Amino acid sequence: MAVYQDPSRTIEERVEDLLQRMTLTEKVGQLNQHLYGWQSYEKTGQDFVLTETFKNEVEKWGGIGTLYGLFRADPWSGRTYENGLNAQDSPKVANKIQQYILDHTRLGIPALLSEETPHGHQALDGTVIPTNIGSGSTWNPELMQDMYEQIAKEIRARGAHLGLISTLDIVRDPRWGRTEESFSEDPYLASKMTEAAVYGLQGSSKKDLKRNDKIGAVLKHFAAQGSGEGGINAAPALIGKRELYDIHLPAMRAGAEAGAVGCMAAYNEIDGIPCHANKELLTDILRDEMNFDGIVMADGVAIDRLNMLTGSYEKSAAMALSAGVNVSLWDKSFTTLEEAVNQGYVSEEAIDQSVRLVLRLKFSLGLFENRCVDEGNVLTV
Repeated sequence: MAVYQDPSRTIEERVEDLLQRMTLTEKVGQLNQHLYGWQSYEKTGQDFVLTETFKNEVEKWGGIGTLYGLFRADPWSGRTYENGLNAQDSPKVANKIQQYILDHTRLGIPALLSEETPHGHQALDGTVIPTNIGSGSTWNPELMQDMYEQIAKEIRARGAHLGLISTLDIVRDPRWGRTEESFSEDPYLASKMTEAAVYGLQGSSKKDLKRNDKIGAVLKHFAAQGSGEGGINAAPALIGKRELYDIHLPAMRAGAEAGAVGCMAAYNEIDGIPCHANKELLTDILRDEMNFDGIVMADGVAIDRLNMLTGSYEKSAAMALSAGVNVSLWDKSFTTLEEAVNQGYVSEEAIDQSVRLVLRLKFSLGLFENRCVDEGNVLTV
């Protein structure tokens, strides 16, 4: 038995053992969240099969780092009760995915499955709760925690592990189209509700992550996305450092202190620097000042937008990784990280640092021992 396969060894020992066994291609694969989850399966009668698109992705990277939105159902994904995954079918397909990766890869590293939880789980049969603007109006963090305890139970029972949840946005202009994702204009309220959401999803200790009723919280969006010029989403945030610290950082600080395992960088720029390229924000402030030790996830194709600055996917990937982004979302840029290393834009050591965070999270969730879930333990309300 290899050290990384031995549950009696410490997480750090297992991470380092696994990391030194990995090729550069496999490392890059662990940092990619390129595939839409609903592209991984097709419904055939009453059964589900894994697609060639999914299988090709596994072969290309020697596994899947993170798979987004396997259970997502909405007009964008095109998944409905006719062709999507209801609560009963979700764990069956999640288990198929994990078993395929185990059977068809050299190292058998389990995949992280990430799901949207903007107002409950965004999936067929998911429990719907008020949007954040409604939850915030209650001024009731205890109720918020109760609600997200239920959401965590449902998502983990289906076979997923991460909940993407908007808690960090502070609305400063009611014209902003994502105002409903904010708790209010009040940073103190946002901080208390963020803390409640983290405890609801994860429990009060990171040791709780191995429980079959808890998932990791990925808090979004970091930072100041609610201050876009003219109320336009992703527009520049024309703020100074004092407003950043007083208004937009307290919720993330509360989330870090509560033990959140992840956060998502925001689309906007602050003082002319895109958040996905902002080392001061993602490293100096988030890690050094807030002592955040989780993963930083990119927002959808946000790293590709850096091409306007860099002129290439490889340079954009290197810029984001060097700033502090660890995991991609849908973009092409992070798929070119191996070329970025070969061209001298970023070091393999920098990639190793991000891979460590991803592997540590997978071990903390207990996925190497319990990658599949009980298909008869589905929760619905």
